[in-house]
Amino acid sequence: MLKWVEIDLKTLAGNARAIKKALEPGVKFMAVVKADGYGHGAEKVACAALASGADCLGVLTADEGAALRAALPKARIHLLAPSLPEEAPLIIRAGLTPTADSLPFIKALDRAAKRPVAYHLDIDQGLGRWGAAPGEAEALLRAALKCKKARPGWLSAHLAYRPAQNMIEAEEKLQAFAALAGRLRALAPELKAHAASSAILSDFPRWQLDMVRIGNLLYGIYPTDVYRKKRQGPPLPGLGRPWQFYARIISIRSVKKGESLGYASEFTAPQDMRLATIPAGYSDGLTMEPTESKIKITAGFRYWGVINGKKAPFAGRTGIVHTLLDVTHIPEARPGTPVALHVRRTSANAKIPRIYR
Repeated sequence: MLKWVEIDLKTLAGNARAIKKALEPGVKFMAVVKADGYGHGAEKVACAALASGADCLGVLTADEGAALRAALPKARIHLLAPSLPEEAPLIIRAGLTPTADSLPFIKALDRAAKRPVAYHLDIDQGLGRWGAAPGEAEALLRAALKCKKARPGWLSAHLAYRPAQNMIEAEEKLQAFAALAGRLRALAPELKAHAASSAILSDFPRWQLDMVRIGNLLYGIYPTDVYRKKRQGPPLPGLGRPWQFYARIISIRSVKKGESLGYASEFTAPQDMRLATIPAGYSDGLTMEPTESKIKITAGFRYWGVINGKKAPFAGRTGIVHTLLDVTHIPEARPGTPVALHVRRTSANAKIPRIYR
């Protein structure tokens, strides 16, 4: 096998247990498995998370939820984005808990339901993707409560928070959201509230409310380093990365200083070099950006693979299915040697074999 992704489900399960341990008593843990479990495989991730402390699952759309329902008939599956009114029958058939921010969808859900069905009423807290305006939430809820079968179970918000950049604003919006939830409970006492993503849980742990929605941390991705800088440690000790993309070296050649390579001779060797070719490129999710190997017009940035713990920088521009690596200082590199590569998980080609362990 020339390229593959290894996914360690034991590490992922350990991440789920660490997240659950960090929650206050009674706080629900939604494991977010949208985008095919961030590229890890939604079904595999969902099973590992549910077995290790997650209470429910979160996906973005009704189609994602319906596909996951076929594999997990008993799981609680929530939709994180609003659906269209015409999707209401699918949502009911698949037993999904949708998100709503408009009366037409809530009415469609009510018509499609044969028995009471809960939904999340989403509030826009500045992200601007969807959600009812805070000032309009009470009027929307009053109108929605006239429906007999579609019932508001959750109040949700997605904050426009970027770690360390707008912490005061985020704190103010969390306070405002909690206050709004308190007022709306006067109309619907059963309402539960949630606004905590991985970043919010890490930097504002007191705002867990009734549930947290965790994606990045589940996959070992720290979305913030605020906690580390302030408290000298990660927000959740012991999290690991369950994902690694590998490609094997298929060719090695030596080049002389000044020798040009690539289309239009775009790369010129700055010194005598030993270059390795791997059969992975931007169609697999690697960067298309060129390295600056000639005249440095900026401080420069170089991508790299890792061989036996040693960095092997990219040489020249990544091709559609190949990349050159500088292995001049890695004498043990040879054809067949595996190279660990950094790739955005949700961008990784779905056809790359996934190996679970």
